[in-house]
Amino acid sequence: MQPLAILDGLEIKLRQLNATADRQRADHERVVAENQQLKQALDRQTGVVSSLKDKLERHQPENAKPTEDGTTDAPSSDPADLSKEQRETIDFCLKEVDRCLDWLQRN
Repeated sequence: MQPLAILDGLEIKLRQLNATADRQRADHERVVAENQQLKQALDRQTGVVSSLKDKLERHQPENAKPTEDGTTDAPSSDPADLSKEQRETIDFCLKEVDRCLDWLQRN
């Protein structure tokens, strides 16, 4: 093989390697940005969960005692007694949980 042909082959391989490295860098930057967004979303959801837990604790009956699994032994309330705001909050939380589960299954 001639030296020029060897050099041309090496040049082609170096260009391909450079293009692959550029794609990897771009992919890495995209993944880092997505990771940052997911961390922010997780922080927001953690805040929402904490807020809802605090709200739940404030609205639980005085005689309700938590059991080992985190639920209370208070009589269960009828879903018809929930206010519109409470239903919307529950629906929102369920949708967020579903979205998180879908994301976890994909990744």
